[in-house]
Amino acid sequence: MAVRKETIKQQFVEALPAVLEPGEQVQAGAYLVSGPSPMWVAGIFGLIGILLFKVRYYYLAVTDRRVIFYAASFWSSRPKALAWADPRGSVSISDVVTDAKLWNRMLFSRPGTEKPLRLNVHAFWREEMKGVVAALSGSPLPPPPTPSA
Repeated sequence: MAVRKETIKQQFVEALPAVLEPGEQVQAGAYLVSGPSPMWVAGIFGLIGILLFKVRYYYLAVTDRRVIFYAASFWSSRPKALAWADPRGSVSISDVVTDAKLWNRMLFSRPGTEKPLRLNVHAFWREEMKGVVAALSGSPLPPPPTPSA
């Protein structure tokens, strides 16, 4: 089971070339969980909550052309298969929170769906999430507010 962030990243870096188009370059990527807040789902309901709320694990890769969702194993965090890919210009993100103590989040809207997909990113992957947000928004995130004395 892959536990270290660098091991998980490496596994997806090795899996992604099989789904990339010729000349396509990955710009950012992060490991994430779809569905309601994992803190509530798993914390209150445990494994039954994960199954009931259809929580899914993905590696999200943003390339110069597409946004790729690569399915990850719940048990081992290893790459499973390409879940879907959307043209980069057809997706949008909103309700981005990158300063939460444990689970950061964003809403991901893709073509052909009414309701946006909630994506949760653990604080362990916060910097990677900021890279994904910057790549999708086309601009770097503003620095966090400094506490006033």
